[in-house]
Amino acid sequence: MKIIVITENESNQRLDRFLKKLMPQASTGFLQKMLRKKRIKLNGQKSEPSTAITAGDVVQIYFSEETIASFRTDSTKKKLDKNSTILDIIYENNDLLVLNKPAEVLTQPDKTEELSLIDYAVDYLIKKGDYDPKTNLTFTPACANRLDKNTTGIILVPKNYKTLQEVNGAIREDQTEKIYFAIVSGKPKAADEIVGYLKKDGDKNTVTFSEQQTAPTDKKAVLNYETLESHGDYALLKVILKTGRSHQIRVQLAAVGFPILGDPKYGSRQVNSRLYEESGLKSQLLHSAQYTLTDMKKTFTAPVPPVFEKALKRFGFKDPFLSEK
Repeated sequence: MKIIVITENESNQRLDRFLKKLMPQASTGFLQKMLRKKRIKLNGQKSEPSTAITAGDVVQIYFSEETIASFRTDSTKKKLDKNSTILDIIYENNDLLVLNKPAEVLTQPDKTEELSLIDYAVDYLIKKGDYDPKTNLTFTPACANRLDKNTTGIILVPKNYKTLQEVNGAIREDQTEKIYFAIVSGKPKAADEIVGYLKKDGDKNTVTFSEQQTAPTDKKAVLNYETLESHGDYALLKVILKTGRSHQIRVQLAAVGFPILGDPKYGSRQVNSRLYEESGLKSQLLHSAQYTLTDMKKTFTAPVPPVFEKALKRFGFKDPFLSEK
């Protein structure tokens, strides 16, 4: 028998979800059956799968250690580059780590074996002593928000389950304000709002935009932009993201004729090819510059990365943070 005392990092969730995180290789049906047969108990009693667990509760699992081990994920640890300086920390306290993500780095793992920002963040927290995977049975620090691989800027990494719930709740309830900077081709208005619907093709990992909803699965997308500077055929935009959809800013700006420079999916191939030949630009010039958790009264800012700063100088634009003052 294994006895588990629930900590704050496991509290405030359903019992069946905790068990599934603890033993991900066990089927949901099997775990529910074990609860019915009292092979798994909560505080010494039979419990329903939907029972909420709290700190101090005791879960008794009447399996052998070998059986429990067989139901836990046995993944091969990725080898991190010890010389990497990938983490650009812009804020940190006991509960939250905020990072400035560089270009060409995944926010979180995908189907490839490529290292992601969260891999480096978890390694950092382990070495710092803020996270111990041996004592946190079901909680692993994760990114609360996401950015596309070649988009730079703010990523929030809650260090514990309580903070993850708070941040996720703020995002879910639209208690956030997100500001991006983008360099685009074309001559946009001084300010405008773009409203429409996005349809995602999961197989191709692409998104299309339409002004009207064409299917129930289409997601409404809203953003506002302000033109900070415009020189010739290029403009520097401040984008206020009202909804958080996959590829949203890239798709919506391209749809109204202002593709982001360097965007390989939705940008201009001709313009991107010329910029690559002239300056080696190979990632979109889109940067998550400011993120506010309104209810939590926290605002984080991230300076533009070198690739963006280089582009600003190339096109004669001022640093957008200076333009805001």
